[in-house]
Amino acid sequence: MRQFDCPQCGAPVLFATPGAVFAVCQHCQTMAVRRDTVLESIGTMAELPPDNTPLQIGAKGVHQGRSFRLLGRMRVGWDDGTWNEWYADLGEGRNGWVAEAQGFFMISEGVPVTPDLAAAVPKMKPGKAYTIGNDSYQVTDVKRARMVAGEGELPFVAKPNDEWTTVDLSGPGRKFAGAESQQGQARLYLGVSAQPEEITWEGLRPVPGWKGEPVPVEKNKTDSIGCPACGGVITLRAAGQTISLVCGHCGTLLDTAGKKAFVAQKIQAEAKLEHPLLPLGTRGVLRGVEWEILGCLKRQDTDSRWNEILLYNPWSGFAWLTEWNGHWNYIRRVLETPIAVAGSPSLNGKRFRLFASSEATVVQVAGEFYWQVRIGEVATVSDFIAPPLVLSSEQYPDLQEITWSEGEYLLADEVGAAFKISNLPRAEGPYLNQPNPWEARWPTIKRYALIAAAVLIGVQFLSLRGAARSQVFDQDYVYQKPVATLPTGAATPEAANPPLITPSFDLKGGQSPARIEAKAAVDNAWLALDADLVNDTTGQTYPAEISVEYYHGYDDGDWSEGKQDADADLPAVPPGRYHLSIRPEADPSITRMPFHVSLQRGGLFWSNFFLCVLGILIGPVWIYVRHRMFEAKRWSQSDYTP
Repeated sequence: MRQFDCPQCGAPVLFATPGAVFAVCQHCQTMAVRRDTVLESIGTMAELPPDNTPLQIGAKGVHQGRSFRLLGRMRVGWDDGTWNEWYADLGEGRNGWVAEAQGFFMISEGVPVTPDLAAAVPKMKPGKAYTIGNDSYQVTDVKRARMVAGEGELPFVAKPNDEWTTVDLSGPGRKFAGAESQQGQARLYLGVSAQPEEITWEGLRPVPGWKGEPVPVEKNKTDSIGCPACGGVITLRAAGQTISLVCGHCGTLLDTAGKKAFVAQKIQAEAKLEHPLLPLGTRGVLRGVEWEILGCLKRQDTDSRWNEILLYNPWSGFAWLTEWNGHWNYIRRVLETPIAVAGSPSLNGKRFRLFASSEATVVQVAGEFYWQVRIGEVATVSDFIAPPLVLSSEQYPDLQEITWSEGEYLLADEVGAAFKISNLPRAEGPYLNQPNPWEARWPTIKRYALIAAAVLIGVQFLSLRGAARSQVFDQDYVYQKPVATLPTGAATPEAANPPLITPSFDLKGGQSPARIEAKAAVDNAWLALDADLVNDTTGQTYPAEISVEYYHGYDDGDWSEGKQDADADLPAVPPGRYHLSIRPEADPSITRMPFHVSLQRGGLFWSNFFLCVLGILIGPVWIYVRHRMFEAKRWSQSDYTP
């Protein structure tokens, strides 16, 4: 570190790195160029506009085990916004940059640029891919930048209003490339992008109004500005981080990128959002971060209109809440370009499906934003889903910018609890990335169904082991066609043709099935047995009907149907002494027919097993059907219904 005297006021000016050749005196804002052992004044630096960033010169950060220290800052502007570029000591004699934009960071250092890439920089357009080293990078942003103001030391002379072309490129993972072109010279910086929570900081400055810090009243340090349209005083909630504000008094859309506000757009009364869904300035803790509601806008496409609410925290950057028909999403910017897999984007190993693509137009605004939002601004928005996540790309043709963001579905109750707001609109119908409620039930019903199936199979297996049939009764009989006239003394036809009564037999063991079998040599005829199994002691009767029929012939070929044997099963017959009462009937063509009757004890009713299987399947099938119905309703709203 070397110390010099300011050529204007004589105050000490420090240079921490040998590569620094330019510095701004913190006492008098003199721009000084390092000439060997002295400093030469080249003018006065413009005053930095209000900025509530917690970063400051001397702050130290650690990202992925790599530490750095901030040495100087450039405030860089473009037509629709500004951002901070912090010059940093990366350690081991290496210097680089920490860009602070829209609440996230790009940490990079300069590398040699090839002639081909240098020639390509002025012609780069969003969406185009370029190979840098061994990686493929995609252009995400192209801007014409200018120097607004600066402080501390810098590695080159940076005068206010100096201009250059800057290009942001996204590589695999979190790799970042920044290319610049100025007066025919190209520069290239390679590094990584990082979310605020991924950097551990030391030496940050307090942010007034946050974490109990009082809001000081200092000359030229106020975050309040006057509206040039109505003269009303407006307070900036994120000065230096946002550059667009709707005047709460007259509704004029203002450009607040500098120390003074300028009219960016005069909007009609219907374009002013009078009552945002979540009140501006409200703070709440969501996902472990204390957020303040900065702005709210409404967008619409050809089919619907929805709310987009901007959240801010000085240390965590920006996040969004979106709402449509009571459905909410918590959205953060994605710092890498998703990988295309079979035409669909993939992020962090999760593949997304295209759900909708439309032209979204800003129709109402309130509050402040980190870009120059305008009524009528149009973006091409494409939504890809993997519930409960949604991956969205926004393309701004006028801004030459492509951004990606990832959202996670939220319940209205969670949003209301975070910001202590009741009576938020309730969700209506399914939403594009709403979790399928029936899918959440599937693991539970599946587990219980598998347990029930295992128990059923076990019971059936044990039953099979004790279900062997044993012969209890076996005897031959002869059917005789009933007489045409009643014998003397017979009151009825049944009395003239009494049933066959078998000898009694014992059914032993516990309660179990019984099977009655019949065989007869019928030929193009039938024999039916109306049989009753009767308990000799109690008189309890178990009826069974058995029909033996067999037909055959020739009709363009031999055919046959039926069999010369049949059976009937009786379930759950208790043990005891029984007999059979059999009343035979036969085809009118049969006058006499021998037949055989037997009874077996034991066996198993498979119909019960299959009924139990159907009972077990009712739950899973119901869940599956409801799951499919929910998905059908979801995709009925899509432009790309499968």
